[in-house]
Amino acid sequence: MIPLVLLLLLTWNYFLIISGKDNRQRDTVVEDMLEDEEEEDDKDDKDSEKKGFINKIYAIQEVCISVQNILDEVASFGERIKNTFNWTVPFLSWLAIVALCVFTVILYFIPLRYIVLVWGINKFTKKLRSPYAIDNNELLDFLSRVPSDVQVVQYQELKPDTSHSPCKRKKNNLG
Repeated sequence: MIPLVLLLLLTWNYFLIISGKDNRQRDTVVEDMLEDEEEEDDKDDKDSEKKGFINKIYAIQEVCISVQNILDEVASFGERIKNTFNWTVPFLSWLAIVALCVFTVILYFIPLRYIVLVWGINKFTKKLRSPYAIDNNELLDFLSRVPSDVQVVQYQELKPDTSHSPCKRKKNNLG
């Protein structure tokens, strides 16, 4: 039932977009984050006590940066899932619909017990069958192709500048 619910959610969002009832708005928070970048200045240390204190501050800053990077990855992962269901990249959303339809039909005709049994046998004998194969996760590969909100803003098409049209330039050059 889970793939069927996900399939229904995808089709519901698709029909909202097609009918024009989609009322989601562009995220201006992401654009503000891209514009507001600040730089820090380094200070000189004179005493060894200050150096010890400064070293502790640097260590705390490194921990904060690593935590911020992890939270950024988690947020990006959530944004990618959201953009899959919001039809940001229609081809990938259609691909998800086809995969969920196939998975729903397979689960309808084949009991879950057999599917788990085949998956387990495949998982534990994979190293015996092909020892040099590289492991991959298909779901994470799929989600890596979906852009996050920051990437959507970065790769957005530029709007043409209407103030300098070629017709006006030609008229100015002739006369």
